[in-house]
Amino acid sequence: MKIVYDKPFNSEIHAPYLPLKIQDLTGNFLHPKKGIVNGLIDTGYDGFILVPLKIFEKLNLMTTELPPDQISFAETIVGEKFKLRTALGQVVIPEISLSLTIEIDTYPTCYEILIGRQLLEFIILILNGPKKILTITTMQE
Repeated sequence: MKIVYDKPFNSEIHAPYLPLKIQDLTGNFLHPKKGIVNGLIDTGYDGFILVPLKIFEKLNLMTTELPPDQISFAETIVGEKFKLRTALGQVVIPEISLSLTIEIDTYPTCYEILIGRQLLEFIILILNGPKKILTITTMQE
């Protein structure tokens, strides 16, 4: 699957993204309900996926939230430190037929979906920066 990311979709910067769906473990709560949502690839984030708090709550992830003593702190690029809320959920990347049970993080001032290094370990990405093309495959292809 090839994605041209020459125009921003929800960010001020031109950045590669993954089209995906996020859901709770039961599959009863899905974001988005129809279609896909784009998550920015962020190699500086070491988790699986970070979502805004309103999406975390919409997916009813509080029911699978990890205890506070099992959750780490995160730090932004400007040094802001905060405690994450983490729950178990699922991510689906339909274009490459990938579905994973993962940890989904949030914090109160998160405003965009970020894809971190732990999720990227399950896919192969080829980034062509000059042409702004991201090619995504899995080990099975």
